[in-house]
Amino acid sequence: MNLKQLHQFVVLAETLNFTTAAARLNMSQPPLSVSIRALEEELGERLFERASRGVKLTAVGRSVLDHARRTLFHAEQFRHSVQL
Repeated sequence: MNLKQLHQFVVLAETLNFTTAAARLNMSQPPLSVSIRALEEELGERLFERASRGVKLTAVGRSVLDHARRTLFHAEQFRHSVQL
């Protein structure tokens, strides 16, 4: 797992649409799908339920979303402190 995957997870969780999330991330949809699937495989849990009309968070996805946001926040704070 890396910060890029966590960012992708958060954006997808906010949009609940792979195409929209990929556009926000300035990437195409297939690599986003691959990255999210790899994250789920590494964690051993599905974070999203996929359907023809988009996706929705699983219970696990909902439970880790805030942790992912906080991790990204702290990583950004770390980056800023180094730049001072």
